[in-house]
Amino acid sequence: MCTSLYKVDKNEAWDGGGSKSLAGSLVSSLHRLKDVDNKDGGFFVFGDISVKVQGSFRLHFSLFDLQKDACEVQYLGSITSDPFKAVLLPKDFKGMDESTYLSRAFSDQGVRLRLRKEPRAMM
Repeated sequence: MCTSLYKVDKNEAWDGGGSKSLAGSLVSSLHRLKDVDNKDGGFFVFGDISVKVQGSFRLHFSLFDLQKDACEVQYLGSITSDPFKAVLLPKDFKGMDESTYLSRAFSDQGVRLRLRKEPRAMM
C-alpha cells in the first residue's frame, strides 16, 4: 500500500510541493498482527509518516498486488482519510502524545514504531 497527500475539498492529489510535502515511509507491506482483542488481522503500518506543509489535507491510500512471478503490479483499490490539519509551529508542539494500546501491541509484535510510554504529565 502506498499513500499520497490529497486536497481536503476535492478527490485529487495536492500538488503544492510534490514529494517534498510528505516525509517518512510512504509505502507499507501487509503485516499479519494481533489487534487489541488478540485477533489476527492484516495491517498496513505507516509509523513515521508526516506532513511537512501547513494546511488541511487528507491521506489517500492505494493498494496494489505485486505479482513477482509475472513481474506485474495490479491496482486493487483505494481509500481516502478524513480531513486533518497538518503542521504545528515549533512553539506550539507540546511533544508526542502517549502511544495507544494498539501501537504498543504492534511494537511488541516486532513492528518498528517510535513509542512514548509515559504520559506527558510525568515528564
